[in-house]
Amino acid sequence: MVSLVVHATKKLDKVPWEVKNRWSNAMASFRNRNCIVTHIYREGNQVADTLANQSFSIDNYTVWLDVPSFIREHFVKDKLGWPNYKFG
Repeated sequence: MVSLVVHATKKLDKVPWEVKNRWSNAMASFRNRNCIVTHIYREGNQVADTLANQSFSIDNYTVWLDVPSFIREHFVKDKLGWPNYKFG
C-alpha cells in the first residue's frame, strides 16, 4: 500500500477515479511547496506509526491542540534527532 501511494504521487493513473480530483489538488499543493514524498519504514517514524495505531481506537473526529501524551516521548526523540532502534 505504501509504495502505491508513493507511486501515485508521480503517476496519476494509479489513483482511483473517485478521488482523482482531490488527489490532483493535493499534488499541486505539494509541488507548490517543494514537498518530496518518499517511503520510510515505521521504525523511522515512530510518531506516525503510533498515531496510525491509535487511530483504530478513536471513533470520532479528533483534533489535538498540543502533542498527545501517547506520542510525546517519540515526538521529543524525533525533534532531538535521536535514532530509533528496533531489537527483536
